[in-house]
Amino acid sequence: MLLATILGVGILFFLLFVILASFASMSEEKVLVSENSILKLDLNTVINERSEDNPFESFSPLSGEPQSSIGLNDLKASLENAKNDANIKGIYMNAGIPLSGHATLKELRSALEDFKSSGKFIYSYSEILTQKGIYICSVSDSVLVNPEGFMEWKGLSASISYYQNALAKLGLKPEVLRATGNKYKSAVEPYLRQDMSPENKKQLSSLLSSVWSTYRKDISVSTGIGVDMLDTLANNYAVTNPKKALESKLIDGVAYYDEVMDILCKKVGVDDSKKLNFISLGKYKKSFKTTEGSSFGSDRIAVIIAQGDIVSGDGGEYSIGSERISKAIRKARKNDKVKAIVLRVNSPGGSALASEIIWREVKLAQEVKPVVASMGDLAASGGYYISCYADTIVAQPNTITGSIGAFGLFMTGEELMHDKLGINIETVPTNTYADLGTFDRALTDNEKAILIASVDQIYGTFKSRVAVGRNLSVDSVEAIGQGRVWTGEEALEIGLVDVLGGLDDAITIAKEMANLGDDYRVVEYPELEDPIQRMLKEFGLGYETKIIENRLGEYARYLQLLEKAKAMQGYQTRLDYDLLID
Repeated sequence: MLLATILGVGILFFLLFVILASFASMSEEKVLVSENSILKLDLNTVINERSEDNPFESFSPLSGEPQSSIGLNDLKASLENAKNDANIKGIYMNAGIPLSGHATLKELRSALEDFKSSGKFIYSYSEILTQKGIYICSVSDSVLVNPEGFMEWKGLSASISYYQNALAKLGLKPEVLRATGNKYKSAVEPYLRQDMSPENKKQLSSLLSSVWSTYRKDISVSTGIGVDMLDTLANNYAVTNPKKALESKLIDGVAYYDEVMDILCKKVGVDDSKKLNFISLGKYKKSFKTTEGSSFGSDRIAVIIAQGDIVSGDGGEYSIGSERISKAIRKARKNDKVKAIVLRVNSPGGSALASEIIWREVKLAQEVKPVVASMGDLAASGGYYISCYADTIVAQPNTITGSIGAFGLFMTGEELMHDKLGINIETVPTNTYADLGTFDRALTDNEKAILIASVDQIYGTFKSRVAVGRNLSVDSVEAIGQGRVWTGEEALEIGLVDVLGGLDDAITIAKEMANLGDDYRVVEYPELEDPIQRMLKEFGLGYETKIIENRLGEYARYLQLLEKAKAMQGYQTRLDYDLLID
C-alpha cells in the first residue's frame, strides 16, 4: 500500500507537470490581430503593478470560475501599442465596478487619454456604474448604461472598525506602544478607543477632500460639468438611476447591450454584430513585445516592483520581502548596463526593521546611479521610508503617502486567563525583566516606558532618514510627521514629493538623469515567481486558507487582516491597515 501510494503521487505530479507545460506553451503562442478589431477591456477586477506569467492565472481550482487580475504594466503597454496599431479601431470598455485603488485609476485614466489622442474611439458600457466607474469611464467618447441599471454619485467616505469594547468583553488588553508625539498614527486607535480621535478625523477629512477633488477636476474636464455642480449632484443625491445621470450629463446615453453592439457596428462599418472583431487584453498583449525603447540597446533602466506589506525574509509578489527586494536593488546597482533605477512602491508599510534593510540598499544604489521613486496607490509609513532617499519622488495627486511614525502592539490576557477561564500561570524569572511581554499579565509602567523608548528610537531614525533624504531639518519632518497621512497633492506642497505623475513620468525623469537617448530598455526586478512553484505552494499550506477566503467572499478581508496581524514581527512603520475608503 505504501509503495502504491508513493507511485500514485509520483504519477500525479508527472501528469500535473505535463498539463502545466502544455498550458505554458499555449500562453507563449503568438497572436495575430485581425483588421478592424476592437480592443475589449474588462476592468472590473484587481489591477496589480504587473501581470504574472502564469498559465492558470484566469482559473481558480477552488471555485471553478475565472478569477484573474490585470497588470498595470501590460495594460498601459497594450494601450500604447493599440494607439499606433492600424488593426485596432477603438476600445470597448466595461469598467463600471473597478476594484483598483484611486492612484492606479488615475494612472490608467492618463493612459486612456493618451490612446484617445490617436483619434480612435473609446466606448464604455455598464449595467452598474459606481463612482470609481464614473471616474475611469468618463474619459470615454461615450458612456452608456443599461436603462434599468444602478448609478452611484454621492461622495467619498472612510470607515474604520474599533475593537476596544469587544476586546474588553474577551478579557484582552492591548499593550500599545506609540512613538511620542505620534498623535496621527491612528493604526493603533481601534484597540485604544471606541470612536475616532479628533486628530484622525482631521487627517482623514483632509485626505478624502483631496482625493475627491481629483475625481471632480478630472471628471469635469471630460464631461464639461462644473466642479461645483458635481458637488451639488452628490450633496442632493440627485443621480439615483441612469436616466437622471443622463439628464445631469454625467453619462452620454442609456442603452441595452444589443443596442450598444449596433452602435459599435456603425462605428467600425459592419452590418452585423457577429462581424465585430473583439480582442481581449489577455490575447492582445501576446501580439507585441512590451520592451520599451530599442530591444538592442545595452543601456537599461531597472524598475523595481515593490508592492504589498513590508515584511522580513523573501516575501512574495504581493508582499515586500526585505531579502527579495534588497537583492533586486543590489542586482540593479551592480549591473553596469543599468544606468538608472526606478523604485515602484505600492505599500502601506510594515516591519520597521525590514524597511530599514531596504532603505540601506536604496541608499547604496543612490550613491552610484540615479534613483527615482514612483508611488502607486499607497507609499505610506514604511512605504515612504524606503522611498525617501530617492533623488526624485513621483506620486499621483491621490496617492496616499507620509504616515511618518512608528508603533508596537501586542495583547495581554490577564483578565481572560484568571477571571474568565480560571487559569493561573506561575512564572519564575532569573532576572527583573525576564518575563516581559508574557501573555498572562499587563506591562508595568516601567516596562512600558522602556518599550516606548525603543519605539521613539525607531521614530527618531525614521525622521533622520527623511530629513537627510529630503534635505529637511528634523524639526520640519517632525512638524509634518507624527504619523499623519497625506495625499500626493498635499505631499508636494510640504516637500515630501517632488513631481506629480505616474510610472512613465518617473522613467522619463530617470532617463534624463542618466543622460540616456532613445536607445535603452526597461527591465523589471525582481523576477516573477515561477508559476508552477507558486501553484504547488498554494495547493500546500495556503490551500485551506484559500478555501475559506473563497467561501467568505467580500468578507475575506477581515480574515486577511487577522492573518496580517498575526504575521507582524517587531515594531511597525505602517498605515492603518483597516482603512476602507469608498
